[in-house]
Amino acid sequence: MAFSRVRALLLTALSLSILGASLAPAGAADLGYGSIKDVPPPPVSGRAWYLKGTIGMKNAEPGSIWRDEFSSGDFTVHHTDIKTTALFGMGIGVEHSRWLRFDVTGEYRGKQLFVAFDTYDNGGPCPGTGCGSNEHQADLESWLGLFNAYIDIGTWRGITPYVGAGIGIASIDVQGYTDINTPQAGFAFSARDNSTTNFAWALYAGLSYDVTEQFTVDLAYRYTDLGDAESGPVRTYLDPTTVPGLEIRDITSHDLLLSARYRLDSPRSYPMAIK
Repeated sequence: MAFSRVRALLLTALSLSILGASLAPAGAADLGYGSIKDVPPPPVSGRAWYLKGTIGMKNAEPGSIWRDEFSSGDFTVHHTDIKTTALFGMGIGVEHSRWLRFDVTGEYRGKQLFVAFDTYDNGGPCPGTGCGSNEHQADLESWLGLFNAYIDIGTWRGITPYVGAGIGIASIDVQGYTDINTPQAGFAFSARDNSTTNFAWALYAGLSYDVTEQFTVDLAYRYTDLGDAESGPVRTYLDPTTVPGLEIRDITSHDLLLSARYRLDSPRSYPMAIK
């Protein structure tokens, strides 16, 4: 009799255990506790904000120069040049994904010496009393602001080649313009400095290297179109009457840039559920 009672108790306990095991997952699911295998984690975001600093060298070139007297047709421009100097810039950007990023940059392009040389004959034979020359000189100081987009082509051993493009605004200040005519003992100068603001655009090609997960350096070539610049009105030292100044047209620049980027945050990740 006692044995039958014990057997009945064991069978009852076993039945309750089986029933509890079959109902437990349903109850846990109702309370929101499922297996990590049942609910896949959300995708990892690739976005990361960064700060950027740049130093570089710029080699600017004028497309042409113009003074109103050139319209006579007697003038020939023999030489124009803008000397190479340094640039400094800063920016803030975002890595939108593994292959696309954007940034906004501003840079001070320093002072560059502009020089040009022309001759004229006034329709007569040279050398002669009607012949002369002009040596033009000025300092060009400029600022450049750009919104840039880059495509990172791929990463191999931490090295990423990329291409990019930018649009923005360039401000060019022509300072201390002088015009010296040695054969005629003439001297003219701008009565004041003059600043010109233009639409600007740029094209990039470069390589970046990930030193750490948050710090990247890159070396890039940039072709930059800065637009036109013009000196202030010009007068001679004997006559206070002013005439329009010198136009420096189609200024472009071949820039070599060394930049450093610091990520303010790593790409967002989500914690894994504990099994």
